[in-house]
Amino acid sequence: MATPMIAHGTYVESVSDPGTAPADDPVVCFRINQSWVPYMVGCALQLLQPAAWTADSAALPDLLGRVNDLLNIIGTSEVCVTPELQLTSGGELQYSLDGGATWTTVGGWAANFPLSVRSSQARAVMASGYSDPPIPEQTSDGTDWAYSPSP
Repeated sequence: MATPMIAHGTYVESVSDPGTAPADDPVVCFRINQSWVPYMVGCALQLLQPAAWTADSAALPDLLGRVNDLLNIIGTSEVCVTPELQLTSGGELQYSLDGGATWTTVGGWAANFPLSVRSSQARAVMASGYSDPPIPEQTSDGTDWAYSPSP
């Protein structure tokens, strides 16, 4: 006995094309137990029914191709890796993707972090025309503050 074709989708109303590919930016991440992945694929299979969409017959093949891409993304998802961070005694930032078994140093961290912090520091700036107190200015290398003499 042949399986009957479904003449309507599982949605109460057809939905419109989101207009993007499933992996286009911006992307979001969510965490589910891996045993739920087959159920998520099963739910997403409903999107392969042409009646689920308001798209016309000319746009439908591309849209259903993007649904297949979505199914592949869900079906091939992997266990989440939560990066761990640490600072070494020398001030270097390191990360681990294997629970701390190995660590990778973030290049340029020790040299660039102080400059990043300095650039976001609050500064007190006096209105023009005032000479006292002296105006503090940070030295060009960021190591200290210098006070300019009153004009």
